[in-house]
Amino acid sequence: MFVSVPDEKLEDVKRLIPRLKEISGVDVEYEPRGKNFIVDAKNVSPYEAMKVVSVIKAVGYGVPSEEALKLMGEDYILEVIDLKESLGSKESLIRVKGRIIGEDGKTKRIIQEYTGVRIHVGDHFVVMLGTYEQLPIARKAIELLIKGREHSTVYKYLNKAEEELMRYRLSKVRTGREKLIK
Repeated sequence: MFVSVPDEKLEDVKRLIPRLKEISGVDVEYEPRGKNFIVDAKNVSPYEAMKVVSVIKAVGYGVPSEEALKLMGEDYILEVIDLKESLGSKESLIRVKGRIIGEDGKTKRIIQEYTGVRIHVGDHFVVMLGTYEQLPIARKAIELLIKGREHSTVYKYLNKAEEELMRYRLSKVRTGREKLIK
């Protein structure tokens, strides 16, 4: 598998390669001509190799290495929203990024606190790292902001989604206890 990252992030990824090899057993080499990282999954599962690819991509998007390494865990995933795809003009891009970040980072902070998902807003993309349960909630909140919904509507959505997730988790715990009792 080949993974490309922006030139300004090459050194960050190169510094991370020994740690990735140690954690995963996946062989990662840098190919300077094409400026690609080659992820070799010969000795490990394809799933493990894909996790390494996700870490490299995350660092390429500007996520700090320590945070990106969380993607090596079983329940963490990476998701990227390309704002250029849904927004035409540069002015729209600036406006939407401002809506996602919020005044003094308030909106981004609220989404992160409600969901536990780490959010990084780049030049024309939003990078999210989180669990399978929580990432869809953060994604929908960001999509609502992109579509122009009021911030208060997004906060209400987050509150409702958090309550539903808690109910779901409680029902799983109850079901698990009932099975143990029988």
